[in-house]
Amino acid sequence: MTKRILVRVLPFVAVLMMVALLVPGCAKKAKPGTEEPKPTVQVEPTPAPPTPPSDTTGQALRQFQEQMAADLKLVQAIYFDYDKSDLRKEAQDALSNDAKLFQKYPQWKIKIEGNCDERGTNEYNLALGERRAISAQKYLVSLGIDAARLSTVSYGEERPLDFGHDEAAWAKNRRDDFKVEY
Repeated sequence: MTKRILVRVLPFVAVLMMVALLVPGCAKKAKPGTEEPKPTVQVEPTPAPPTPPSDTTGQALRQFQEQMAADLKLVQAIYFDYDKSDLRKEAQDALSNDAKLFQKYPQWKIKIEGNCDERGTNEYNLALGERRAISAQKYLVSLGIDAARLSTVSYGEERPLDFGHDEAAWAKNRRDDFKVEY
């Protein structure tokens, strides 16, 4: 098998090598005394490095960072009904508020984390968590958030907020969380 390939490829490689060696030799040579003048290159001076920001600029930056941190705390998780991935009215309202914050800070990248309660198999809960995260993602895109800023992940039942084994605990665990990177 290898010999057949070599027999077919070797002549082709040899021809390519000959062409590669001949092409540089075919360059047009200038006649003595007829060289074109080389264009002069004007070198612009290197600009001075930017001056460090004044105290006022630093203060403005700190205020911006403090406001962004405060706004980040306003991002709300959303909750789902048992065995459902469709958005309730309360979830749509929360996502509308979250979308306003996401639009205010276009540098934010948002990871939507789908979660479930402990009922159901691991495989089922991972799939349900993914459907929940995708529901939120689609809704945010419909509100004008660029899909490239959004990613989804499902944790299924692996990250409960409440470790109880009753409806109150399970209701807290059926959620999407939003993690922001900037």
